[in-house]
Amino acid sequence: MIKKIRLPAEGRIADKLDELTRYYDELLEDLPTKDDFEEKRVLRRSIEKTLELIADTITDIALILISEFGFEKPLDAREAIDALVVHKILTKQLGEKIKDLISFRNLLVHRYGKIDVEREYETIQEDHGDIQEFIKEIDTHLKSA
Repeated sequence: MIKKIRLPAEGRIADKLDELTRYYDELLEDLPTKDDFEEKRVLRRSIEKTLELIADTITDIALILISEFGFEKPLDAREAIDALVVHKILTKQLGEKIKDLISFRNLLVHRYGKIDVEREYETIQEDHGDIQEFIKEIDTHLKSA
């Protein structure tokens, strides 16, 4: 049985959800045309940094929930998302998409390989709604907890 979240964590999660919402709004506001994204390095890097902040904030939220509910401590951010799926805080489908976002964040930060800029832009355009869905699912879960 999942215990009810105590108020301090609820406040921390609410703050993190507000932060995530702000980053998401900034991503949408700042996302340039495909041509500008491909041609203007500084603009592209600012979008990449926003995605990094989004992935980090999602991870923070997952870790706060895991701590508060007393779930087993994950080894990494992807496992943290798996824990939210196992405990039905996130749907499996959304969990997979969020894990892809976290993997992409790792690629951006650690530069494991060359990034296809055209594909990067298309992925951001097609998948940014997953961030908003994450916010909704966490909010819905908190209201029902």
